[in-house]
Amino acid sequence: MKIRLPVLWGRPADVDCGVKQLKLSEILPKTGQTINVYFSEDDSPVYKENPHVLWKPPLTEMNGWSEQPSDILHSYIVAGQLKFLRQVLRGNEEATPLERMIEKSLEYELLVTDVQPFLKMCDAVKNMSPELWQERYGSKTLSGLLQVQNNRGALFDYVNDTEWAEVYWAGTANAGSYIYLIFQHYEVHYEALLQQEENQLFVHYFSLGLR
Repeated sequence: MKIRLPVLWGRPADVDCGVKQLKLSEILPKTGQTINVYFSEDDSPVYKENPHVLWKPPLTEMNGWSEQPSDILHSYIVAGQLKFLRQVLRGNEEATPLERMIEKSLEYELLVTDVQPFLKMCDAVKNMSPELWQERYGSKTLSGLLQVQNNRGALFDYVNDTEWAEVYWAGTANAGSYIYLIFQHYEVHYEALLQQEENQLFVHYFSLGLR
């Protein structure tokens, strides 16, 4: 399953985001709701794609899981039908931080058809064989049955031994029964969710992007 990582989610029109405290249920996209979402030009949905989009709580959306790993438990996968709206142009010098985040992005309207907890989706991975996952989703990016030995120099095919040796920052945290791993190599930022069983690690989620 390919998960789209948006630049920013639109804010619900009927919610006052300026109050001191909001319930997660008040801002989480709901089935049947229409909400705007912004994607970078480099990773925008293809024509007629009904994407699975990662939703994170607002502050974590901007700062990343590395600043608040516990918010992995409060992240969701939102599926829906997209309608392209516009290309956002570069703003002016007085643009707000949120406006600057979406500069040069593509704005879509998303009709939400399904909302599932992110970790629930990760849990489901282990109930599938690699062949079934490949047949159903056409990608092994999230195949939790990709096994790697703890003593391997590189955890992923994406990162060879030389690159792993040149990682200049790495961190881990617990997220439920998962291990959250983050590391940086030059300008590339990697994130993964792992589960350990005896001497094996199971990869449930893996992403990389430029910082």
